[in-house]
Amino acid sequence: MDNLTHSLLGGALAELALPPAVPRTTRRVFLAVGIVASNLPDIDLVYTRITAPPLGYLLHHRGHTHTILGLLVQAAVLAGLCWLVPAVRRLDPPVRRRLALLGAVALASHLLLDSWNSYGVHPFHPLDSRWYYGDAVFIFEPWIWMLLGVAVAANAVRRGSRLLVAGAVTLLPLVLTALGVLPTGSFYAVVASGLAFGWLCRRLTPRARTAAALGAAGAFVVLLFGLGALARSQVRALLAADVRGELVDVVLTSLPAEPVCWSAIAVEKDEGRGRFVLHRATLSLAPSLVAPDACALHRLWRLPSIPWAGQARLARAEPIEVPLETLRHYATRDCRVKAWMQFGRAPFLRGDEIRDLRYETGPRENFTAMTILEGGTCPRHVTSWGLPRADLLD
Repeated sequence: MDNLTHSLLGGALAELALPPAVPRTTRRVFLAVGIVASNLPDIDLVYTRITAPPLGYLLHHRGHTHTILGLLVQAAVLAGLCWLVPAVRRLDPPVRRRLALLGAVALASHLLLDSWNSYGVHPFHPLDSRWYYGDAVFIFEPWIWMLLGVAVAANAVRRGSRLLVAGAVTLLPLVLTALGVLPTGSFYAVVASGLAFGWLCRRLTPRARTAAALGAAGAFVVLLFGLGALARSQVRALLAADVRGELVDVVLTSLPAEPVCWSAIAVEKDEGRGRFVLHRATLSLAPSLVAPDACALHRLWRLPSIPWAGQARLARAEPIEVPLETLRHYATRDCRVKAWMQFGRAPFLRGDEIRDLRYETGPRENFTAMTILEGGTCPRHVTSWGLPRADLLD
């Protein structure tokens, strides 16, 4: 998830962990630990350059720091750094134990939130290096921003902090709406819900308000996972007549602030014809309310739609076909492609490049694009993650 979501959750967790009637210094310590710990696993961005791009980012971001073993190392480092702070050493032992628990939970929350989307994590490395995908929540979600942001802003002691948080969770969705990422109606719904939630919680204690926000955000995430299961079954059913081979995967993600709109990539393996096919589409779970080609990111990414029988619910792009032998050849003969396949979940070829269709988003450059260089210099510091598309390389 994005760093704003992680930071808001870290602030909310700090509020729950705080003992009653503490001085402001202690409150600041808890908030700092909650926010830092909830973002700390993204420190892997500092060393992605140890491997040449784009592989450095693809292999090392959400890499070792996003594993359970990596979290244990980070917890030890964070505890050592906290002990160097005089304000922490002055805390009573029970308060320090609360602070330690906050740090552990905030670290774990980062891994949990990152597991919700189609990017994925591999938390059990080195025992199990497979990727795990939630396929439910977009990389950022304004509904979660608003619910957590209202509680964090209302609980802030200083007026400047309240304005900073309230401004962030209001202005960012406004900017995204102006850019076309969010529908105007969704923006108004998010803001109205935030105002209503703040009014309903105005008389609650800070801890109760935070618990209510976490409960509401959690319920929203559960709803998205439920809608994702429904979306997956509908995509499979709608494509069944056109799929000649085996449907080995359906990559899903909800669109931000539009829980009825889902981006889908179905991966078909057709061994009999020696090919695999990527079917890209946008699904609307409520086509009478929002047509699939009217979903905001579908329009923003300028995804073309082909006429077909199920277009009332699914706006499909032209399928992409790749010979299985070609992919297997490059994955064997080009060590860079072999490393790239540790990340690629929806691989396809464009010219002399290999790309992941998950990030082929209209006019924006695909950060996974890599030139194929058979016999070139092999990359350094390559990881050993499981292959998302091992089913195509068998």
